[in-house]
Amino acid sequence: MRCSHLQKMIWICSLCFLCFFTVGCWNRKEIETLSFVIAVGIDPSESGYLVSTQVANTAALTKEGAKNAPNFFVYTTPGKTIFDAIRTATHNSPYKLYWSHTKVLVLSEETARKGLEPVLDYFARDAEERRNFLLVITPRQAEAIIKTDVKTTPIPAMTLFQLLEGYKFSSQTAYINLNDFLREYHSKTCPLIPVVHLVKNQGGKQGFAVSKAAIIKGDKFISYLTPSETRGVFWVQEKIKSGILETGCLNQSTKGRISFEIFKAKSKIKAEKRSGKFVITVQIKEKGSIAEASCLKNEINPIEIKEVEKLKEEVITKEIEAALRKAQKLNTDIFGFGEAIHRSHPKE
Repeated sequence: MRCSHLQKMIWICSLCFLCFFTVGCWNRKEIETLSFVIAVGIDPSESGYLVSTQVANTAALTKEGAKNAPNFFVYTTPGKTIFDAIRTATHNSPYKLYWSHTKVLVLSEETARKGLEPVLDYFARDAEERRNFLLVITPRQAEAIIKTDVKTTPIPAMTLFQLLEGYKFSSQTAYINLNDFLREYHSKTCPLIPVVHLVKNQGGKQGFAVSKAAIIKGDKFISYLTPSETRGVFWVQEKIKSGILETGCLNQSTKGRISFEIFKAKSKIKAEKRSGKFVITVQIKEKGSIAEASCLKNEINPIEIKEVEKLKEEVITKEIEAALRKAQKLNTDIFGFGEAIHRSHPKE
């Protein structure tokens, strides 16, 4: 039996009418019923882990917020697992912890020494967290970093986040989010994580300082790289954003220093097999300018410019060699040479 044109029109109109009753957000969450987690710290405990969460007090951050009310709260709870500790935190928070706005995950050195796989497994699996939050390691307790009330921004975690975002352009410390860490963790390259300290700032208050990088082999912390060693790794990995190189004058007896500003750098890693052994060749091209040079007499002299370029080349070479010596001492691949060999010789 065929439907008439009128019947078809009635069916279409009925379906369109029903659409008005089926729209809506079935899983909507009101802001007033959520506790936004901005940063989280992980420490080991006797029972398993100690999880500290820094939560924004949204009521105090509004224009109509109560005076003298804290801008953030910190909930510290123990648990046999990360998930257990986080669920326990809901007993302390009047609202549900909401993780989509998390900016930083702080890991204590002790936690990293014991192994990061059981710690990061939860954050990698849970659907609510985004994998773009940054990782940092601290030599002290992560709880101390989370609880520090830095006055630079209303929420201290945002100060640490902005510090990490800005300092990455120095190319002397690591910068890595969870997604990038997991990618490197499952490769042949040892990930690097930036290190955060507490310092006294000009106002006599405590502040954050970021320096050097922590080496993760397998899923465990093994050692630190100095700022120059860290940049030595980044020269090879083509992760140089910008920065400053500093060297002595052409005439070593002359007082003064020469500073170079780094604009960009490119690297090319070539893996070859010679006499049964792999040989790695690294070619680096750097572009920059002379930022200051009080001891240069004739900057337009091509011969003098060539000599200055050699000085800069020596500094870059020394940084790479220092990082290479540290990697050989620790028997780790922090440069990504294993991946380069695998790409050129996949069957080896």
